[in-house]
Amino acid sequence: MKVIFAFTLLLLWGAPKSTFAGGEPRLANKLGRDSTIFSMSLMPKQMPKVGKTFKVKIHVTPHGDWHVYSSKMKNEEGLTPLTLQVPPQLEDFFEIEKIEETGNLHTAYDSNFMTVTMAHYSPYDIIVTMKVKKKSEGVVPFYLYLHYQTCNETMCMPPRTFAVPMTVIGEQPLKVKIAEATELRLRNYGTAYRTR
Repeated sequence: MKVIFAFTLLLLWGAPKSTFAGGEPRLANKLGRDSTIFSMSLMPKQMPKVGKTFKVKIHVTPHGDWHVYSSKMKNEEGLTPLTLQVPPQLEDFFEIEKIEETGNLHTAYDSNFMTVTMAHYSPYDIIVTMKVKKKSEGVVPFYLYLHYQTCNETMCMPPRTFAVPMTVIGEQPLKVKIAEATELRLRNYGTAYRTR
């Protein structure tokens, strides 16, 4: 029953693979029955600098008995793993270098989908390492697009995409100022050193 319902929803809502196929994805404008909440913060002591990396933390809170499919899961089994995308407006400044997950990852064979799934049933964090590509003249409103799917024991929600921080619940993008590597001159030696 779960399989038939899930595939019916996928057919009605369109194939999820086209969500990040370039351009702007279709963003969800309200929370679903699963009410998964994503909140973003800049990791402590992070200073975005050109040519360097910084880390942001996305805290994921699944609702009730719903689980979120992991970014580590393959996208070949008909279920949608969590994916992140830099919005087209920010691609000149940032790129995703690495995605890590904390928390208790539940890996098991799901007979409904005849595949091994990887999911989080309790709150966890996604640590995203971002590479800075160029300097900004002012403050950059930083956010990411997050695409994911949730299921419980009886049904699956169609995959959805949100801007995180979640503007749909009134959160605002992070305000990021990108610095250039600074140059220190030691007058006594006449040598320039770059701090990175």
